[in-house]
Amino acid sequence: MRAATVVPGKPDLAAVSELPDPAPRPGELLVEGLLTGVCATDHDVTHSSHGALPPGQDRMVLFHESLGRVLHAPAISGFREGDYVVGVVRRPDPRPCEACAAGQWDFCLNGEYTECGIKQLDGFGAQRWTIEPRFAIKAGGGLGELAVLTE
Repeated sequence: MRAATVVPGKPDLAAVSELPDPAPRPGELLVEGLLTGVCATDHDVTHSSHGALPPGQDRMVLFHESLGRVLHAPAISGFREGDYVVGVVRRPDPRPCEACAAGQWDFCLNGEYTECGIKQLDGFGAQRWTIEPRFAIKAGGGLGELAVLTE
């Protein structure tokens, strides 16, 4: 599968790379990537030191604004094949601060959160991606392609 990949702060290494197709872990959704948004954060990750690679990786998949179509959904996930979804960018830290423990990880107090396509997690700029259902938002209500801006 193809994916937009970067090494933060090294724009000459930005590329469309061939990566293995992702395999969803138990309970995860498998999503076909349809659209990504490009913003100043993506520029900063590519051109400056803003951003951090996922542990053990030498590059990461870029883009944190997403729209995808569910290809595989576990029965208990609340999603169905064909649903349109947007991925939540920020994820709570592993030892939750008060805000993260309350499900408000955008207000993380200790800075140990991670962010898809920005800080220690691959982004959504790939033909396929996986996501835990609690970090996927159904994009219904006639939003269509505008749902990519939900982030």
